[in-house]
Amino acid sequence: MPERASPAVSGRVLLARLAEQVIAASDTVGATAGRGRHWVTADTERLIEGVVVADTSNGQVDVELHLVADWPPEPLDQLAAHLRRDLRRSASLAGLDDRLGETHVAIHDIRAPDPDAEAR
Repeated sequence: MPERASPAVSGRVLLARLAEQVIAASDTVGATAGRGRHWVTADTERLIEGVVVADTSNGQVDVELHLVADWPPEPLDQLAAHLRRDLRRSASLAGLDDRLGETHVAIHDIRAPDPDAEAR
């Protein structure tokens, strides 16, 4: 029986995946889907939590990152700038830099340090 071809993935979803990777590569933030789990992007078989993407009228894709930062956070404006830069770089490497529109970063909460982490 032949394998089913996977459906083509839109640039919107590809950028959401890149944003997810940027968040995962950070050791100072994590993604949050929110209490109502409404900050997500539907991928082919799963939800990408903490990332919302939207096509714009000019053919680009705006990206929202919904995050929880670790305590103590670096200055939040610097943190947001680093994440935007990393996403822009990832999009460029993937050939999607012309599709990436604005990137908005929202820090919804701060995670307290894990007191047991230092003991490990």
